[in-house]
Amino acid sequence: MKINPAPFHMAQVALIGIAAALSVAILGTSAHTLDVFNKQQTINPWWMPFWPQHFDVDGTKALIGSSAATIVLSMVFLAFALVPRFALTPTMRALLGLGTTLPSCLVNLVTVIYAHILNSNGGNTERDTIQTWTCKYQNGTPFQGDVALLPNMGNENFGSLCRESRFAVYGTLIVFLLLGFSLVLTILAWAADKWAARKSSKEVEMQ
Repeated sequence: MKINPAPFHMAQVALIGIAAALSVAILGTSAHTLDVFNKQQTINPWWMPFWPQHFDVDGTKALIGSSAATIVLSMVFLAFALVPRFALTPTMRALLGLGTTLPSCLVNLVTVIYAHILNSNGGNTERDTIQTWTCKYQNGTPFQGDVALLPNMGNENFGSLCRESRFAVYGTLIVFLLLGFSLVLTILAWAADKWAARKSSKEVEMQ
């Protein structure tokens, strides 16, 4: 029975490419929410300027870091896998896949768990995350005098910040799943390559 390893390689590249593209979106949304928080926290009354220690932004920073790491490692794999000049052997390709995908997979898993814990504790303790705070007060009644504030100094952008924060967390979970499937495909592709090479060598010997 002949096994064509090409579909496994194509699926592996596709999954890593999708994970990288999704990580770009996660990086953008997480960086945007953190940027808005940093710019408005000291001047926007909805961010409680006199109580900055109430907010825990470590989860958002972790999302930025994990998505950036995933992008870099995914680009390394895609560059070596798609550029014909490198012409990787099956074993080298498998090692490259494991070496770039496994760390990304673990980082995303840890980040999802960490962000989920922070968001679950937000509101139940003395600290809130950007997600818990914006989702909690996105429909809040404006303070008296908010009309006199500068643009974006109320809570009118809390709805979009809430959605972006949720997207970053759930998107990171999807990236983890994509990378997990990619790890399985890495092993299957290596096995298919070895099987195809073995069958080819046997056919040559029989001729």
